[in-house]
Amino acid sequence: MPEIGNFILLDASSPEGAIVARLSADACSWAQFFYEKGPALEGIFPALERVSPRAEAPGFLFCEGPGSILGIRIAAMAIRTKFALSPATMPRVFAFQSLTLAAKLILQAFPQERDFAIVAESRMGKFNVLGVKGGMVAERFSEVSGAGLSQEIGGKIFAFPLRRTPPSGLEFTTLDMAGLLRDNPAIFHHHPEILRDCGDKPDAVNTTAATDYAKWKPQRHGANAG
Repeated sequence: MPEIGNFILLDASSPEGAIVARLSADACSWAQFFYEKGPALEGIFPALERVSPRAEAPGFLFCEGPGSILGIRIAAMAIRTKFALSPATMPRVFAFQSLTLAAKLILQAFPQERDFAIVAESRMGKFNVLGVKGGMVAERFSEVSGAGLSQEIGGKIFAFPLRRTPPSGLEFTTLDMAGLLRDNPAIFHHHPEILRDCGDKPDAVNTTAATDYAKWKPQRHGANAG
């Protein structure tokens, strides 16, 4: 399990605001936690200044998406700036994906929820979807057209805040990611598998090549799946 005590977290994947926080030394509580509503450019750097004026930390937890490409790349730029200004310190950077983190947070906050899907806007007319079946989170998310969304998923749907009108006929429960994450700072300690070392080049995940991601089908994650 990676040592992530005192790491700074940057999550600007939401179009509504950015999360900037620092874990405590034991990585099980927040030493500081800020949620800045509004554009990432106006939110990340003031919050980062309050957490640590020089972004001094042994490492970063970086949300690589999917989500707001501009926000994610601004967060990546902040981390890359740290490498450029202090090359001798070389902090570690662990990336995580927004949909996977949301799935883990939902499973812990609402243990009665075992079968659901998480939806976030992607390109125009398309949505990123991650499925959870029997409490098992799919390995990858898929990109689905709005018109085909109802055929791809069933059951309860949790959604990141949507800027466009959602497809008709589907009911969404909007996620409060900042609240869920604030209430569960130990999520990364308990689920280190959602982190990956991305070296010194954090960037947004590529959601433009939908064929790179396996579509989620409920039968793939059933008890008798082969």
